[in-house]
Amino acid sequence: MSTISAPSDAGSASLARDDRESLVTGEAVLLDLRTASFAVRMLSASIDGAIQLAILVGGIVGAVWVMAALDADEGFFAAGTLVMSVTAYVGYPVLCEMLLRGRSVGRLVTGTRVVREDGGPVHVRQSVLRAVMAMFEIWGTAGAVALTCSVLDRKSRRIGDLLAGTVVIQERMSAPRSQRIELPQELRPWAAGADVGRLPVALVQDIRSFLPRAERIHPRSRQQLSRDLLQRTLPFVAPAPPPGTDPEAFLAAVVSERSRRDEERLRRAVAAQRELSAEVRTAPFAA
Repeated sequence: MSTISAPSDAGSASLARDDRESLVTGEAVLLDLRTASFAVRMLSASIDGAIQLAILVGGIVGAVWVMAALDADEGFFAAGTLVMSVTAYVGYPVLCEMLLRGRSVGRLVTGTRVVREDGGPVHVRQSVLRAVMAMFEIWGTAGAVALTCSVLDRKSRRIGDLLAGTVVIQERMSAPRSQRIELPQELRPWAAGADVGRLPVALVQDIRSFLPRAERIHPRSRQQLSRDLLQRTLPFVAPAPPPGTDPEAFLAAVVSERSRRDEERLRRAVAAQRELSAEVRTAPFAA
């Protein structure tokens, strides 16, 4: 494990970011969205596919029953089969996306939604195009074409998404369990008298993401990441920690001490507000 020494050149590996896509809306608003992976889309498609098959089979059975009851010819059966096929393969996905705002039963389960590439809601023509292409790339090829395209595409889009200009985003995700970072015992005297400034939000997120999983990272990458975060943190801290301090211990001390001071400042602000409120409610006021 490396220790803090003279600043090194900025060439260390940066912390891995989440797989998010930055979309710009028509109002020039930047959206930070996470695209759904092909595995999640496969699960969603399986659920919707089962429902579509149920609609198709149920419709065909109903058409056969009606044809037998009315003693109709085979043309009635062919027409009924065509209507139910269109209802199952096109009507179901289009109606779901229009009524549920880009969702379907499968997407409600997996927490995904179809949106335009600019982040807006899908139009009817886009939903129809996606549904028609799904008949070829999903139903016509047993999902092989859609799966291949989703794996190769950076946003996990299938051919229907590419032609319609849509993307499936992940709306519902499990919140990461936050872990409180403790102040290392050997750095308590230094932290008590150090001037720890406010750290950028991105830097704090990177440190909190790195420290809990540091033991699972390859030693060389772990050293590079810790030194990179160290160089990004040093400008906000004075004086520098004692020579020989472990970079990870320094990062833990900075984040822990900064959090402690922010919590203490917040408690004082709340106490002052309560005291002021109590004085305001006191009556009568002295002249």
